[in-house]
Amino acid sequence: MSQGLDTLDRQIICLLQDNGRATSAEIARRLAVSERTVRNRINRMVERGAILPTVVVNPKYFGYQTALDIFCEVELSRWEEIGKDLLSQLPEVNYIAYSTGDQDISIQALLESSDDVYEFVQRLASIPGIRRTKTVLVPRILKNTHEWVPPETGFEEYRGNLAAE
Repeated sequence: MSQGLDTLDRQIICLLQDNGRATSAEIARRLAVSERTVRNRINRMVERGAILPTVVVNPKYFGYQTALDIFCEVELSRWEEIGKDLLSQLPEVNYIAYSTGDQDISIQALLESSDDVYEFVQRLASIPGIRRTKTVLVPRILKNTHEWVPPETGFEEYRGNLAAE
């Protein structure tokens, strides 16, 4: 649930995702609310941790054309060490998570070429405690994690009560 966020907050989030450099004035014009309301809402969402002001790097700009999803089966006694101490230190890894099911750790790596893919997979295989990996080449990412927004049903209805802003 949204924990007190409403559909106006969601609209602000969506506009910021479209253009993270949009000013409060621009957003206010598009949503027909006051600039002060937008500024206060953004500040409140940042303070609550609902949104995180950040920069998203475009891997393609830097020549990283190839993404791999890699599912690792590891010795459970070394789960934390492998995840936090070893895999998270690899510069190619842009995502890492503990998982359940057939794999114990899921990672995504960004690489420049097929030669880099081969070398990276070989390095993974040499890490003590990794029993097996399953590697999937990702030819095209259609929606990335930084593009996700909770569905509208997760937000309360905006009732236009700007007096409290």
